[in-house]
Amino acid sequence: MSEHYLDNAATTRPCAAAVAAMQDMAVHSYGNPSSLHRRGFEAEQRLKLARRQVADGLRCNPEDLVFTGSGTEAINTALLSLADRRRGDRIVSTDAEHPAVLETLRHLAQQGFSLTLLPTVGGCPDLAEAERAITDGVALVSMMLVNNETGARFPAAEVGALARRAGARYHVDAVQGFGKLPFSPGELGCDALSVSAHKIGGLKGTGALWVKEPRRLKPLIRGGGQEGGLRSGTENMPGIAAFGAAVQDHFARWDLQKTEALYDRACAGLLEQGCVLNRPPERLPTILNFSVPGLRAEPMLNLLSERGVYVSAGSACSARQKKHSPVLLAMGLEERLLEGALRVSFGIDNDMEDVEALLEGIAHCRRTLVNTR
Repeated sequence: MSEHYLDNAATTRPCAAAVAAMQDMAVHSYGNPSSLHRRGFEAEQRLKLARRQVADGLRCNPEDLVFTGSGTEAINTALLSLADRRRGDRIVSTDAEHPAVLETLRHLAQQGFSLTLLPTVGGCPDLAEAERAITDGVALVSMMLVNNETGARFPAAEVGALARRAGARYHVDAVQGFGKLPFSPGELGCDALSVSAHKIGGLKGTGALWVKEPRRLKPLIRGGGQEGGLRSGTENMPGIAAFGAAVQDHFARWDLQKTEALYDRACAGLLEQGCVLNRPPERLPTILNFSVPGLRAEPMLNLLSERGVYVSAGSACSARQKKHSPVLLAMGLEERLLEGALRVSFGIDNDMEDVEALLEGIAHCRRTLVNTR
């Protein structure tokens, strides 16, 4: 049975270049980058190379990048560092952020900050509401670049301008946007930006944090002073080398027009079958959320999986919690659409055969599950 992996927003298959880099670091260049001998120097050079490769993808200075153990760790480090009461006691974000952002901000709210979550009815925050919320007294603003469940493109650059005007620090969660659309931290006007390796063909367990002023970063993990004292712990060199190789490979092969063609064909085919597309007005064609009215997501996932078609019922972080997606609830979906919502996310290796397999699988679900109700 052929495989049709369409859950790339959850994780991507590691690319060949990333796997080769990981194996080389694990088997040959296995030294500690802090060691003062040949193997240590080799590892240190590979660390510098990976930092340059990721920085090239982000169009930033390598010296401003800190490697972390995940995108979640990068986000936590950024938010806990940037929340400064000397700037104000208010924090602004949206109600559709990833849990890594929302749970950290709720923790800060328990410490005395006032938290405002901009609504995302329709899929995206309203810029006028953001302007009313981001005023003097706001210490921190955090916003994602691309939503992980709907593909919505948030007005990150515009919000960056509002944050600067109010004197607030600004963090961008770019985990889903990195490598999918052009940007740089400078263009977004942010003070910190988080990315993750396994969403771009790298390995799980590696992330990176860009910081405008690294020396002001408060370490989340203390110890031996690695990463310039900003993230202690011996560097995960297999993961970091794989991250750099994956970024280089992705930017060499990424084809937005091809992805748009896959997205458009999937949309047309799903609409022909009576599905409802949960599409925000501003979106990236890497993520498609849709509902099959009258059917529930879990049985469909099982039937699709039996056919080798792998999709998601929401973000992988919340898929096992047996509750409706907070993102889709915030978007304003009806109950009947929430129950049958699925997410398809395209990656660099997907092709039209994967889309046709998805459409055939949904047709099979409709025939099978409708007849068993």
